[in-house]
Amino acid sequence: MHDAKWIRENSAAFDRGLARRGLEPLARELLGIDERRRSAIARLEAAQARRNAASKEIGEAKRKRDEAAAERLKDEVATLKESMPALEAEEKDATRAFEAALAQVPNLPLDDVPDGIDANDNVEHHCFGAKRDYAFTPKQHFDLGEALGQMDFETAAKLSGARFVVLRSGLARLERALGQFMLDLHTREHGYTEVSPPILVRDHVMFGTAQLPKFKDDQFSAYSEATIAERENRAVASL
Repeated sequence: MHDAKWIRENSAAFDRGLARRGLEPLARELLGIDERRRSAIARLEAAQARRNAASKEIGEAKRKRDEAAAERLKDEVATLKESMPALEAEEKDATRAFEAALAQVPNLPLDDVPDGIDANDNVEHHCFGAKRDYAFTPKQHFDLGEALGQMDFETAAKLSGARFVVLRSGLARLERALGQFMLDLHTREHGYTEVSPPILVRDHVMFGTAQLPKFKDDQFSAYSEATIAERENRAVASL
């Protein structure tokens, strides 16, 4: 998620980055939402500070035996306390609106990333080794895999949809071995630490890894018994 301070200080660069992705400028709109959020935070913090100061002033007034001042301050504190829930709700709503708006904005391309419309505009970064010349026409990997009976696209389409494949036998073993080789290489020779995180994570983790909100409809959800019961009750109440 983008940093609001960076957008404020680099609004032109932010919009240029969006333009490179074919998007309309958003800095002014986002900063307008952010200004409402910051204003709500300022009002809440000012009310909290005044409530705390007034509470101390009550003690001072009582020590000076100024009951009239003490009563006025008590009324002020009571009024501030009554206004706090509304101010807190306003701040939370403004923050949620700002975070929701930011969550829809994609990452900006780096300066050295070439502009392009589709894969045809890709630029080759480097080439390793010499390209081999064969005395025959090489087959695509998927043709070889299907011919060997180790790539099953038909079953994968039934299980997951198009663009997936079920690997069998040697290819399934090869995929597993490549994953193990990558982990061993980087943890043993390149200083990485292998970590096995929990399978289930909270929403904010999915935002931090750029899975949300883009892939919201592509993930699995797990709910507690209380949440399931609440949803069932709402469904029954709506009947």
